[in-house]
Amino acid sequence: MKTKIMNFNRVESSKTIKKIVSEIVKGMNVNHIYLTLGEKNTPFKYQFTVIIEDMAKRFKESTKAVLDACIDEYPDCYAKFFTLHYIQNETNNGNTFFLNHCLENRLVYCHNSYDKNWLFNKIDFSKVLKTARLNFIKRKSKILAFKKGADLFLKQEDYGQAVFMLHQAIEQSYITAEYFLMGTSFTGHLISDHQMFVGKVNPVFGNIFPKENKRQINLLNKLNKAYSKSRYTLNYKISKKQVQKIYKRANVLIEFLEDKFESELNACKENIKLYDSSLVEKEIKPINMEEKEVDEPSVLQQIKELSEDGFELLRPIGGIRKGYYLKYVHIYSYAHLFSILESSINVCILALEGRVDMTLDIRNKESDVINVLEFAKNLIPLEEANYLDEMRRLMLPEEKNSNSIASKKQNHLAH
Repeated sequence: MKTKIMNFNRVESSKTIKKIVSEIVKGMNVNHIYLTLGEKNTPFKYQFTVIIEDMAKRFKESTKAVLDACIDEYPDCYAKFFTLHYIQNETNNGNTFFLNHCLENRLVYCHNSYDKNWLFNKIDFSKVLKTARLNFIKRKSKILAFKKGADLFLKQEDYGQAVFMLHQAIEQSYITAEYFLMGTSFTGHLISDHQMFVGKVNPVFGNIFPKENKRQINLLNKLNKAYSKSRYTLNYKISKKQVQKIYKRANVLIEFLEDKFESELNACKENIKLYDSSLVEKEIKPINMEEKEVDEPSVLQQIKELSEDGFELLRPIGGIRKGYYLKYVHIYSYAHLFSILESSINVCILALEGRVDMTLDIRNKESDVINVLEFAKNLIPLEEANYLDEMRRLMLPEEKNSNSIASKKQNHLAH
């Protein structure tokens, strides 16, 4: 089939780009290919977003290998493929990447005649911007929570735990940046890998710890080691001054992340009009974690919206089996979940007390306890906890909330 290539009038090396597109199409079943020109000072001049039909997971690694081979001899090019299902699902979840990059004027290949509605035909454009903002606020809340943890450990002069908290804050910041700027996040815990990954498309994110600065690279190495050393050992050494320097770099990263998200959201607002001209233009307000909307919805409406957002990780299993999936674990209810958590912690307590003679399953006490606690930690429904806190705020007036807390404290002191 003849390759349908287009929109090359804006590209300097059009012959090279045409050759790359042709090689990709020969090696893969491609529906669309979009070309984004790289920003100044990025290692990649050309970024290809390749859209394919849905495929079985077992074929994705081989497809990635084919794509990598196609652009291997072109060091100034970067390419990544996405399935139609993934794009529609992530866009509905608030990922603005595809609406900002999969534009008609960036289309360089189309399998058949172009239909602009094909890619986003299951998207509710009226909810995209709001969902994207809620998505970002949730991610930012997690980042700031880790930063508060670093503050606490700094006050306690526990610098090993403080740098671990900063590692988590920085890692979550990079994951958020990758999500909105690249469509997907890098899997791994080394901050240097995250910096390199997102640095492909944005020079600022790729230079939070500059490679040419030996002191910054030393801090980066300390940060990389903190993830495992601070978790599994008690003697990880790092100075207060080093932690404070990493803290400053974290602030720079978070501040730039906020600015970049607003830029991406505003771009998405304009691009949505290309797909749905009937949308009424609305002002996008800067993010303020404490600011209330001018036109507040009713309490009932807010509760319904919070319920949709707060329980999104609790997915029905479907079919004839009852129950839900929470992070791929089968549970029947929240009561069942907390029972699992309680049982897991009790098993760890028994193991640490040395009461392991009743079973042959606990053979390596230290590593088994770590694994069980890690499993339990990952099951803690933090999103739902945020939901319950917000529900309390909505249901009880602020004065009643504070009075209730004060009353409980007084009763406790009286007893």
